[in-house]
Amino acid sequence: MTVAAVVTAAGYGTRLGSTLPKALVPVAGEALVVHAVRAMLRVASTVVVTAPPTHLDAFREALEGLDVSIVAGGETRQDSVRAGLAALSLAPSDIVMVHDAARAFQPPATMSAVAAAVEAGADGAIPVVPVVDTLVSAPGPDGALGEPVDRGDFRIVQTPRPSARTCSRMLMRAAVPARRTMPLSRGRSDTAWSRSRATSGDSR
Repeated sequence: MTVAAVVTAAGYGTRLGSTLPKALVPVAGEALVVHAVRAMLRVASTVVVTAPPTHLDAFREALEGLDVSIVAGGETRQDSVRAGLAALSLAPSDIVMVHDAARAFQPPATMSAVAAAVEAGADGAIPVVPVVDTLVSAPGPDGALGEPVDRGDFRIVQTPRPSARTCSRMLMRAAVPARRTMPLSRGRSDTAWSRSRATSGDSR
């Protein structure tokens, strides 16, 4: 059984205010995507990075020396994931992990735990961490502050999100048409979501 990964790094990071795509912004002397890929290579034997089509050469330069394939991403994260999956050649029993380059410092142990959950039989697995901020319900029509919500009932969802190859393909097919944005967390398959397992994430 092979563990492969798609690292999504095709965003331009406009909210960051940088002239570089977010994944190329240097952190501790190296591009963010380098940190993400290096950690992922400790878990996955095959890694595909989706990059902005306008910056493919810059990504190749940043990732030189790492055993990784680089493909052009799409306009949305969903499009980029689809492009990454298309670049993989896997058996039906293989595991695909989808990870955001922006979460570059997720510990390999956390990644291994979610892959292990799928190896144990889950359709998918998602690392989660407790909510530490105060939560309230949505404001009323008059703008009044909502009621406090017990944060113990909630968790923050992280990446990577591994799944069996067949489940990943199903989620991509269910996400058509291509211009419709698939939610980052749940996708468009309640069945696949309900068969996923929660594992311990990392708050760093």
